[in-house]
Amino acid sequence: MDYLEILKSARTAEIAVQAELEQIERLHRIMRNAGHSRAYAETLAENLSKFEKELNESIDRIVDEKREALKIMSVLRGDERAVLYQYYILAKDWRKIADEMYVSERQVFNIRKKALEHLEKHYNREKKAG
Repeated sequence: MDYLEILKSARTAEIAVQAELEQIERLHRIMRNAGHSRAYAETLAENLSKFEKELNESIDRIVDEKREALKIMSVLRGDERAVLYQYYILAKDWRKIADEMYVSERQVFNIRKKALEHLEKHYNREKKAG
């Protein structure tokens, strides 16, 4: 797998875990507010247990994927690393990254472009040497 696929995989995994966490939180809220039958509460508890197991498996996978992505990003510094970290590891969108860095989205895209160019140079050089 090349470096960009690894970064994208880490982002996708993070988004999936976030969605699973939201679903688990919804089920917890429903259980707390459920004035329904015992059978309904048991069904919710079973679903919740299933989701929590899936979440734990997803978290194990995401830790491995993020570790690989962080190794790739270790060659970057400053804003380049910050932008890629926030996008691929934390799965933030471009607007949020720009707002938090107090720059325009255009600047974030330019920083991303430079970062990816640095990664391309670094990993292409490594492939040629190997």
